[in-house]
Amino acid sequence: MRFGTKIIFWVAAVAFIASSCMQEPGGNEEEREYKKLIVRDFGNSVEEALLTKAENYYPPREDIINAISTQTIAIPDSNYWYYDDFDGIRVPYCITIDAVNFYTHVIDSLNKDKPANFLITAEFNYKAEVSFQKIYYSPPKNNKGESVTPERFESVYVVHMYILWKDYCGALCGTNISRERIVIFNEEGELLKVFLDGVAS
Repeated sequence: MRFGTKIIFWVAAVAFIASSCMQEPGGNEEEREYKKLIVRDFGNSVEEALLTKAENYYPPREDIINAISTQTIAIPDSNYWYYDDFDGIRVPYCITIDAVNFYTHVIDSLNKDKPANFLITAEFNYKAEVSFQKIYYSPPKNNKGESVTPERFESVYVVHMYILWKDYCGALCGTNISRERIVIFNEEGELLKVFLDGVAS
């Protein structure tokens, strides 16, 4: 089981991404490929409803505002989920349905006009699964990878969500973002706690 958050950026130079990353050495243009995989795993209508609730839970807006790394990032009044941006790709503070829709839209748009794209390859994966646990312990590490004391829950539904975004625009140019979110509900469907939201390490 995965726990934590990972975001990696690499660029051809410190302050910018060189547009010359469009071709391989020797002038041969690389094949463009853009993939997505979306999996929602639930066993019945109750679990499906809880997954929908988890995907539509947003943390306090002030938390995201406090996490913003630059004043150029504008946080909307509602449906907020990102705190940073890298070359047009938003960096998630948490996994929500709007985050899933954003990355889906990017992949679909890339596939519509492959020859004109700056990104040579891109991949988006989203997996969410719901399970009922008689006894459940929360992750031993937080979103920054720091060790924390796991919390114990009894008779709860656990929604585990995972996002991966990868793109490549040349030998020294690309992005790798992975995020997780765990949402705990009691048997009545009341939200108890959310884990792993926040700024990445």
